[in-house]
Amino acid sequence: MRGVDARKAQDVGKGPKLSSEPRRPSDFSSRQNRDSQNRDSQNRSREFAERREARMKSRGSSPTGMYRKRRFMAIGLAVLGAAALLFALLAPTTASGDDGRTVPIDPASAAPETVLATVGGVDVSTPIRPSALTGLGYHPEGESLSEMEPRGDNLSGNPLLALIPGGSTPESIRYHVMDSAGREGAKTGALDVGAPTETNVYSPVTGSITSIRPDPAVADANIVEIQPTDNPDLRVAVSLVESDSDSAGVNTPVTAGETKLGLVADSAGVLDPQLAEYTGDAGNHVTVAVSNVG
Repeated sequence: MRGVDARKAQDVGKGPKLSSEPRRPSDFSSRQNRDSQNRDSQNRSREFAERREARMKSRGSSPTGMYRKRRFMAIGLAVLGAAALLFALLAPTTASGDDGRTVPIDPASAAPETVLATVGGVDVSTPIRPSALTGLGYHPEGESLSEMEPRGDNLSGNPLLALIPGGSTPESIRYHVMDSAGREGAKTGALDVGAPTETNVYSPVTGSITSIRPDPAVADANIVEIQPTDNPDLRVAVSLVESDSDSAGVNTPVTAGETKLGLVADSAGVLDPQLAEYTGDAGNHVTVAVSNVG
């Protein structure tokens, strides 16, 4: 039996050896499938990219071009916004008068002594009745003049001049800060108060008249100087005033908005008033200025 078993063992040992060869075809097929899938995926990606590029070309743009257009659009909108803001600052204020001009003060809500500005603790009232006003324009007139603080809405087109404080008032005061025209001093050192010639001129402050002297700018016109009660160190001068029989004289006590100083002189033919650029008429006016002599 051992011999038979030995032969059987020898026969078994001489039989064919098992190996992995039968599995090779299967592995090869699997790799082929994977390669095919990879190629299909690459082809699909390539086709997708080609279609996307074709769409971009058909629209006449590329991703970079689209981003660039968006940036240009954003910049354009920002420029338009800035231009709109600048236009709003520079655009002239809508006129509110029946004749198309800007009304300096609403007569229906303004008293005869309506205060136009303050300086050194003194209120400066309008020297012209509100119903007769044609315009209010501040301007420099020398280094010796005190700077007035205007009341009302600043209608200046220049954004820098528009920064001068004011604000809405119950009387709807509207004024301009005019170009300096080469003059030195504070931008609100003098105030042109427009009115037709022969219009009554009243004292802008309460106090007493210290002097009446000829106005060198216009023949037959005077400069009336007043010492205000609220600050004796100041002098309030009203120029381009034509005196008449009802005008107050030197050393006469005056009351703001009540005491008559004279009439508006005809200065338009001599001075070519700057105020005419804002009133639309000849530009006749009286000028109020304040100096400190204390």
